[in-house]
Amino acid sequence: MLILGMFFLNLNIGNADVSLFSMGNDEIARKLIFDFRLPKTIAAILAGIALPVSGLLLQELFRNPLADPSVLGITSASGLGVAIVIFLSAILGLNSLLNNPWLLCLASFIGAMLGLIIIVFFSSRINSTAGLIIIGMMIAGLASAIIGVLQFFAPSEKIKSFLIWTFGSMSGLSWSQIGVFSFMVLMGILISILTLKGISGLRLGENYAHTMGVNIRKIRWLILIASAILTASATAFVGPVAFIGLAIPHICRILFKQTDVSKLYVLVVLLGVFSMLLFLWISQIFPNGNLPINIITSLIGAPIVMSIILNRKNLIHDEL
Repeated sequence: MLILGMFFLNLNIGNADVSLFSMGNDEIARKLIFDFRLPKTIAAILAGIALPVSGLLLQELFRNPLADPSVLGITSASGLGVAIVIFLSAILGLNSLLNNPWLLCLASFIGAMLGLIIIVFFSSRINSTAGLIIIGMMIAGLASAIIGVLQFFAPSEKIKSFLIWTFGSMSGLSWSQIGVFSFMVLMGILISILTLKGISGLRLGENYAHTMGVNIRKIRWLILIASAILTASATAFVGPVAFIGLAIPHICRILFKQTDVSKLYVLVVLLGVFSMLLFLWISQIFPNGNLPINIITSLIGAPIVMSIILNRKNLIHDEL
């Protein structure tokens, strides 16, 4: 009911004084709601599904409470793929490439998958939360450096559009982009559902998982692919939104005291959708225009991350 309420609330709020109940036969009002506000609201729902589920999968895979696409540098690596398409298309004079949402998704997915493979490579050699976070910071730093090189040669208008994209926004998506976004999220969700039984087994140890008939190697790759698809689709269309993938799973664990993976998965999806719809509404109530969604998620997510670290009782200090 809360999600449904936030959905209709977002359809009825904006710079123009137009609502579902007052538009009548006004063609302009109808176009504003169904071609601008509705795609924006659907984008918030899709991002609210993709990022928290990706965060949950990574936390379970690495058995690390701080695992998250943004903390591990996966979002930055995914953003690098988007930056390559945006800047190289301008440098090479191929601006028509930007109109292809599949290309943006593919570039974002390749970047996210590359970042995940690097993380997996180091995680098998560094059994440390602090070490994994440092590797994530290095991936993010390397991605930023390469993006900086591309920006140096790109025209100023592309730099401005990329900068706006980094703030995170649900606005401006066409229905064709929403279609691609929906397909990618659906594919990621279907793959992630196949991993839930394996995750339950892995929680009890690899030996027990083997006795349950769990193919550990297959489950790990499915988790990586699902996380990459979900992170890449959200990053490509709404920007590098931070902290949602980390905060939502922990909030669900704290509020609902739920340990069953399947039930936790459903709670994460529901709370993720509600949270993104709430953040979208908050971003639109400011008088001078829409506040970037990344600012809101960082203001809320950063304190949660700090509280997680504090509650772990000197976790990073012990591991260092």
